[in-house]
Amino acid sequence: MIYISLESFRCHTETDEAGSDEPYMIVAAVDLRNTVNIGGFSAPIPASRAFVYGAFGGVDEQETHQVPFLSFWGLFGEERALPNPDEVIFLVGLMEWDDGNAQSLRNIVAGSINSALFSSLSVTDRNLRVALLMQAFNGALQTPTGVPSTDEWVGLGQELRFTTDDIALAETGNPARRALRFRGDGGDYTLTFVARNRGQAAWRFCAKCHTMFFDGFESKGRCSAGGGHAAAGWMFYLPHDHAGPLGGQEQWRFCDKCFSMFWNGDPNNLGRCPAGGSHNAAGYNFFLPHDHNGPGQDQWRFCDKCRVMFWNGEANKGTCTVGGGHNAQGFNFKLDYTP
Repeated sequence: MIYISLESFRCHTETDEAGSDEPYMIVAAVDLRNTVNIGGFSAPIPASRAFVYGAFGGVDEQETHQVPFLSFWGLFGEERALPNPDEVIFLVGLMEWDDGNAQSLRNIVAGSINSALFSSLSVTDRNLRVALLMQAFNGALQTPTGVPSTDEWVGLGQELRFTTDDIALAETGNPARRALRFRGDGGDYTLTFVARNRGQAAWRFCAKCHTMFFDGFESKGRCSAGGGHAAAGWMFYLPHDHAGPLGGQEQWRFCDKCFSMFWNGDPNNLGRCPAGGSHNAAGYNFFLPHDHNGPGQDQWRFCDKCRVMFWNGEANKGTCTVGGGHNAQGFNFKLDYTP
């Protein structure tokens, strides 16, 4: 269960445009495994989406820029398995912004890729299908989206491919990287992509009770401070079903009654749930890293009264179902997040 995203780019040489560069990148992602139910039967209909990164202003030569996290695999930003990398197609284009509209071009690319996929449904040879999609991709990138100066493309589009070994490495929680070099319009850039198992997203801090809760449903569970939880701050990515490279304590689980993260490691004490009774474990077995020197936010702690994970980084200890504020015990958990 991995994410794949653009991690960074390096400008070796600026384009011929006046002043600093303002590049943006478009990625078209295709899942060839996708099926659609038609009349009670499953038909192989590939799914696709297009993503845009940037534009990034003030880019000069010999600079490397980190890119805010935006996953194009899974297709909707979620973690998704990828046992065979040949069952996906990733096409990448690099543009220099002038008077165009990056989001409009993304939409044009998305439509062109979707049309090319449907017109090539009978094509079984992967290389031929990639060639047909690349033709549509490059054609879409040349569409003007602004005047008087149209955006320039920095070289032809390219296919990004990860190997089976790359995906196996990424599944361990370690980053697997691939780079593409683009030259055109006088510019020279390297784009670096990363695949990694970060864990399940949509875990958030509740501003009312200060627990870690799952914010991925329309319902917001039951908060010990009353009503549903109120998400605030960062999005956390929590590893599950095996420890990541930073290790971690297992038996942290999602409670399907209150939606909080709680410790399920003591069958004689499953804590107190604000929805009534004890917490009820569902879903993944989370392995949460603690007391390490890697990246993340620390001061996430176990409350030995209600058994949930809560943030202990300020004087206010939130609201515990057992009464009063939470009480920190045990490890200092340091958890991966995206601002």
